[in-house]
Amino acid sequence: MRRLLGWSLVGLMLVAGAGQAAAQQMDMISYSEYESLVQRIEQLEAQLASHGGDGACDAGPQWTCRTPGIVAGGEITWLKVFDTEGQGSNFAYQAAPRFWLGYQFEGGLGMRARYFEYDKQASTPGSNFYDGFHMVNFDLEVTDTFDLGKWSGLISGGVRFTEYREEYNAAGTDFEELAGSNIGLLLGIEGYRPITDNVYLFGLTRGSVSIADKRVDENGTILGNDISFFIWEVQLGAEYRYHLCGTSYLFARAAAEAQVWSGIGDNDTEDITLFGGLFSVGLAR
Repeated sequence: MRRLLGWSLVGLMLVAGAGQAAAQQMDMISYSEYESLVQRIEQLEAQLASHGGDGACDAGPQWTCRTPGIVAGGEITWLKVFDTEGQGSNFAYQAAPRFWLGYQFEGGLGMRARYFEYDKQASTPGSNFYDGFHMVNFDLEVTDTFDLGKWSGLISGGVRFTEYREEYNAAGTDFEELAGSNIGLLLGIEGYRPITDNVYLFGLTRGSVSIADKRVDENGTILGNDISFFIWEVQLGAEYRYHLCGTSYLFARAAAEAQVWSGIGDNDTEDITLFGGLFSVGLAR
């Protein structure tokens, strides 16, 4: 009995000591410190809510889903024509537009349409040289997002419809152009790497393998049948982002661009290159 009472007293003493230690630890946090902690938690909750943190998706690479919605952009390129056979009539850098519109779902999968047109004449036309070009690409793509370490990006694939015409005088009355069903398959990839919270480096490339029924001149004379050609595009530059709700953001980009239209010029294996820079703005997710 005495032994039992002894062990009971020891247990009571241990419980009392633990309670006193806990009370001492609680006394170490003052009321003002507690209030400051509560205010800080409320601030963090407000910041999280402003970025869509109350939903399933939130900004940041730890989330595997994206904020769904429309994606769109407009781009002005300043491009100059170069030719592998040196037959360009001193083309200057001239503006050409590019636009795109699409929709991205929560899982990152999306769809997009894009239009590009280059329709320019040379600054100093010359005989037996290219004096003008009309180039159009209209793309329909399926897109998907990815994250790879510090890089994020977008892969795309679809179909491309192309128009191509080369002129040999300033009036545009002598020309050759592709005719019929000008269609091709298109693949692309875009990559983004953050430098700061708002500034990113980026690069993208797209390539298409296309076919055309025939090539004709201004008189409708067939110069060739079953034409194949390749178009390759690349951009390298920087992007500024203004973050909105969730993973959506507004962007402004500046970059260098090159396009190679291979095997399309002068009805032979001649390559036409567009080279220059661009500026674009838009909405992405």
